Amino acid sequence: MADRVRECALHTLRRVWGQGAYSNIEINTALERFALEGKDRAFCVSLVNGAAERMLCLDFLIEKASGRSVRDIDKELLYVLRLGFLQLFYMRVPDMAACSESVSLVKGRPQRGFVNAVMRSACRGREALLTALDGAKPHVKASLSPEIYALLEGQYPGDAARIAEAFYGKNDLCLRVNTLRTTAEALAASLSETGAEAHPCGKAVTVKSGASAALEAVRGGYAFIQGLSSQAAVAALGARPGDTVVDVCACPGGKTLGAALDMEGRGRVISLDLHKNKLSLIEKSAAALGIDIISTEAHDGRESKTELLGAADRVICDVPCSGIGAIKGRPEIRYKSLEGIDALIRTQRKILASAWRYLKPGGRLVYSTCTLNRDENEGVLMPFAESAGARIVSTRTVMPYEENMDGFYIAVLEKAQI
Repeated sequence: MADRVRECALHTLRRVWGQGAYSNIEINTALERFALEGKDRAFCVSLVNGAAERMLCLDFLIEKASGRSVRDIDKELLYVLRLGFLQLFYMRVPDMAACSESVSLVKGRPQRGFVNAVMRSACRGREALLTALDGAKPHVKASLSPEIYALLEGQYPGDAARIAEAFYGKNDLCLRVNTLRTTAEALAASLSETGAEAHPCGKAVTVKSGASAALEAVRGGYAFIQGLSSQAAVAALGARPGDTVVDVCACPGGKTLGAALDMEGRGRVISLDLHKNKLSLIEKSAAALGIDIISTEAHDGRESKTELLGAADRVICDVPCSGIGAIKGRPEIRYKSLEGIDALIRTQRKILASAWRYLKPGGRLVYSTCTLNRDENEGVLMPFAESAGARIVSTRTVMPYEENMDGFYIAVLEKAQI
């Protein structure tokens, strides 16, 4: 009988690979269903994340070891083999355990025999298989779709391999400190007293270990979870006490909350988003943090709200994007096709043009994405800035190999004084 940890991982990946579920959402549901805690929980998360992010590498190795195309292998058996090969090639799991537990996940004698044979073949031929993988196409070794890898090679010549390797990394848990209640230094010290390894970083705290204590601080309203790249975009906004800030694509709300904290709880933040059902998340988070200057409203960012024209000192324009930058935490993005990217770019242009109309003369707008695709970044911002007569205050492309960072684009535009 298979152990519950691997059953949980297989259940999650079956939903991810077979039904298009998001691994970071599906895993939380599965962990509760299988009642995993402590080391079992951590091992299950490692199995799911590892198999999701290395799928192309695993399929390459499976084909070499089995002599079959993965297209010709029953999907359920393929899922089991991916988990098994992950343990054999990328985790410190003894060969015997990886083989026997993989076989235990399969029902039916012929199917078990096939999985056992392929796993044993991989054990015997490990070195030859790894050598073959070294000679595979770059996008296979990077476990990225051919389109995404080609985009990185074309737009970042000489840096594509480094970027792709960084996508295998993991960021520490990053908190944005509620500076209405504490400081980064005080929160880091408090977490350290519980045994966590936590470090202050400006208005953030990075947590290398002791996530449970950090999450308790979040529940207590002393911080909220927000990546450092996203926090950098908020810092670039430069929101001040008394400002009026409009966030045009606000959900899930991290930038809205960060701006309100920079404003020291004085002024007004108007959070707009197309998805009405998600706005309650912002309201709930604001209440937990003790922020009372945020109002929310469902609105399509491609259209301007008449009553807000020329009303904002600062505008947050974090547009929908391809996500080629946030791959560390969202492995499904690795295998996306770039089909439809032109329509997405047209949407980004409409949102930026609409958001610009909210600014007062002298006001500033931050345009940001979590993608490295220059067509969605400079390709949208530069032509708009020229046509609108906007002053480009600063631009920054954040690379995923920077410590605890995701790939991000942050640009600051300023509207001319009348």
